[in-house]
Amino acid sequence: MVQFNEFSMLLEETPAFPRLQPEGLPFIPELDMAMPRVYRQPAPPPFTRRKGSLRKIIVRARRSRLCGDGPTFGTAYGEITSEFQPALQWARSCWEYLLSTQGCRFLPRQSHEKLYNRGDFRAFTENDYQSLIHRSFKECLLTYIDGPASVGFEGYARKEFWGRISEAYRALEKPADPNQRKLTSYSYLRCVPYQFLNSFHHQRVCETVEKLPFPLRQVVQLYHLSFYTEEVACAHAKITYEEFRRRRWAAFRAIATADYLSYILLRQIERY
Repeated sequence: MVQFNEFSMLLEETPAFPRLQPEGLPFIPELDMAMPRVYRQPAPPPFTRRKGSLRKIIVRARRSRLCGDGPTFGTAYGEITSEFQPALQWARSCWEYLLSTQGCRFLPRQSHEKLYNRGDFRAFTENDYQSLIHRSFKECLLTYIDGPASVGFEGYARKEFWGRISEAYRALEKPADPNQRKLTSYSYLRCVPYQFLNSFHHQRVCETVEKLPFPLRQVVQLYHLSFYTEEVACAHAKITYEEFRRRRWAAFRAIATADYLSYILLRQIERY
């Protein structure tokens, strides 16, 4: 039990509160402090359990696929995944390595997920990653079965399996709408496309933008609220790139004069 005469010593050992930043914001640790820091991929083990004749199962899977026999192919696929459990388990162990080297990703929310959550996107979780592993493995198997069998499936999977997982995860970074520009992870957290996460901020920004003249309002809505690329925004507005930049900065000046918080919120999207 701490005695009263020890209290001064505890005060001296208690770290002082961090000083405020020059802009008046409290100190916030960097986001990557909460992310895993695993930059060396776990070494792959033997990919199969070596408890059965893999070649016979592959031949059965190929024959059933050519004949369109779904139940037989499903049985063969189950046996193949059981044989390749060490490879699947190894892929699961690479989750933190993938996060460390490629960063987090975000998925669009389904309609039922939006009932109790504000925002159009959610983080890609470890459960999603496990689904990605099995999907990549099945694609790897189907590609092997449909192509010429120059090597055994174990050697083919050892060469292609992780590449398919990594490529599929990297593709999640691309927006579903090709007209939109690529966002950073912090952009998804700060301002989800079409909606600010804070309803008060969203309403305030929209009301301020609505007061702008149409040429300026159009540029803000296309670029900052719809996240279109500069090329697509210029094409929609039917203006040159120089005119686009002129209108954009004129809109910023007008918004900053009318409501400085709305200006900061819109600029915040670009900062991250």
